[in-house]
Amino acid sequence: MNTATKTAAANKKKMDDLTVGLCALVVVSSGLTVATPFWPAQLGSAPQLGVVLLAAAVAVFSAIHSLYWWRALDEAAKEAHKWAWWWGGNLGLVVGGAGVVAATLMDVNLLPAFVQRSDAALVAAGVLGVFAAQAVGYGIAWCGWWMARR
Repeated sequence: MNTATKTAAANKKKMDDLTVGLCALVVVSSGLTVATPFWPAQLGSAPQLGVVLLAAAVAVFSAIHSLYWWRALDEAAKEAHKWAWWWGGNLGLVVGGAGVVAATLMDVNLLPAFVQRSDAALVAAGVLGVFAAQAVGYGIAWCGWWMARR
């Protein structure tokens, strides 16, 4: 086997081990129903400890998985992603931010009917709207990058 094949096999083994560990943590954390200790009273009732552990594990797993995924990409794919995130993500941020500001100034209610209108819900809707605009901009830029080079 050549070096690239050995590295790919080692990375797959590491990812398989991480996946098994994440699955085990899902099983264990589902049984932890005790409230999270040291939770500030100003933030309301404390979430279950299992939920906090599971969220932390998913975040760590996602970061490590992204690292291995990025290292496995070839140079052209890396350049496509970097270019698309810079141009598409930034333009999406500008468009999404402008949409949030316009919706605020025009007092438009973009929340679904089942969501209570509150400051927190409006902030969450604005953040999700900007993230969605960035994702759409990224996707369009990524496709454009590849179409321009094929």
